[in-house]
Amino acid sequence: LVQFGKKKVLTGIIGRVHQSPPQAYEAKPVLDLLEEQPSVNPLQIRFWVWMASYYCCHIGEVMGAALPSGLRLSSESKIQLHPEFDLENSSYPLDVREEKILEALATKDELSYEDCEQLLGVKAIHPILKSLVAKEAILIFEKVQEKYSPKIETRLRLNASYLAPGALERLFEELQAKPKQEAILLKFLRDLPVHQRPELNAKGLAKASVLEEGDSESSLKTLIKNGVLESYSQLVDRIPEEAAEREASALSEAQQVAMDQIKGHFENKQTVLLQGITGAGKTEIYIKLIQEALGSGSQVLLLLPEIALTAQIIRRLQQHFGGYIAIYHSRFNPNERVELWNKVKKGEIRVVLGARSALFLPYSDLSLIIIDEEQDASFKQQDPAPRYNARDAALYYARMCSAKVVLGSATPSIETYAQAVSGKYGLVEMFERYGGVELPSITVADTRGMVNNKMVRQMITPALKEAMDKALAEKKQVILFQNRRGYAPYKICGTCGFIPHCEHCDVTLTYHKLHHRLQCHYCGTSYPVMLTCTACGGASWVERNFGTEKVEEDLIEMFPEHTVA
Repeated sequence: LVQFGKKKVLTGIIGRVHQSPPQAYEAKPVLDLLEEQPSVNPLQIRFWVWMASYYCCHIGEVMGAALPSGLRLSSESKIQLHPEFDLENSSYPLDVREEKILEALATKDELSYEDCEQLLGVKAIHPILKSLVAKEAILIFEKVQEKYSPKIETRLRLNASYLAPGALERLFEELQAKPKQEAILLKFLRDLPVHQRPELNAKGLAKASVLEEGDSESSLKTLIKNGVLESYSQLVDRIPEEAAEREASALSEAQQVAMDQIKGHFENKQTVLLQGITGAGKTEIYIKLIQEALGSGSQVLLLLPEIALTAQIIRRLQQHFGGYIAIYHSRFNPNERVELWNKVKKGEIRVVLGARSALFLPYSDLSLIIIDEEQDASFKQQDPAPRYNARDAALYYARMCSAKVVLGSATPSIETYAQAVSGKYGLVEMFERYGGVELPSITVADTRGMVNNKMVRQMITPALKEAMDKALAEKKQVILFQNRRGYAPYKICGTCGFIPHCEHCDVTLTYHKLHHRLQCHYCGTSYPVMLTCTACGGASWVERNFGTEKVEEDLIEMFPEHTVA
């Protein structure tokens, strides 16, 4: 904790300790140490320094991306009454708003700027506070606040005296005339059958789960007041442990060969590229590699391009490793991130599945990094700084902590494949699907020659129409992929060739027929449809290419008896 200027208090991380004071200015004293145990380890700080240098940004920007917001302590400006100020004998005239703030401070020790804004119903609070400071009515100070707060849950248990033989029966006899209390107690015993298993009483039941719709909260309060149920608070883990459900299945012959090759490469190489076609069984190899790493007592990081798209692999790994595994990504709230951060630091979580931000966690003993779909562009961060590639940064981090790296992909990036072919990385190839399943047949249709009178490429080629007719005749479903939203990716003036662009992004505007608007898919700005060309004044517009709205419209016309969505 360090004071900057007269009032501002800032918090930071000690990067290193040295005995060379700065010559150009007088160093500020450290006011206080906020934690006995460090939140980060020295290896992380070295890694952050490298990232700041390599990706041309400030170390603070790397720390901002790495640390969960719950660990970033901040100071908030607060106000309190000046100890020598006397409201009744003040020599300065006070307006109504100033008096209102002083009256509130008479009942409260301190107020934040936000409290003052809500109290007066104004946003520009600074001039009013500045006036009160000048009148020596208030003092402004900085209060450091921790953003992380542990989760406390109110739980209920049955009074121990009712666990004795016959005690529950006597209790229900007493509650016969109180049906609402009796109903709540029955629901409690349904969810926590302590009459059959008394040991469950120590575990208790969350208070929020006892009351169902229509239940009386006052009846529950009466049961607690009368000593039938006991209410207590308990610290709850936001990252629940899951039990492992099954062991890993045996590897096929091809998978075992690939596994042996990876281990062979690891003897003299740090990084191995596992190139395996879709369905070759790369996940099973990952599971075996993770099991071996856990057997040696170390930690594993599995980087995935997008958590939302990889639910299947997450589910399979959770079934195998249970409580040892945790998922880390941007959808976690700040408190959950802090708890996971601390569990990884203590070594309680041994396997981390995550998007690129999982690379910043405080691993205590990392021995293996697996990067699935290593070619995916999602591993690159564009904004804000640091603008890093998680795959490349992971390779450097692995070298720092002497960990091995497996890069998995069906279609590796050119640079990774070049490194593997040149011998810098080990190369393991799997071109056979698990169980001998055949790859789907793919037909490429050249649509350049199929142009209709609207100067638009034909969407549904004769070959595709024939295949769809056959599938629909067999009562099967058809799915078509088109990686363009809207009705037409762009409109072009038929006279001069002008194309409407976004004013902010210089990106072509997509026409959405449903809303009859032009929209920029880069920044989201919406524009009215142009009727006359701003370049030549012409009014003949041609829609080029096609989006999903256009595909849907044509399919409804082509297959009127079938449902299209």
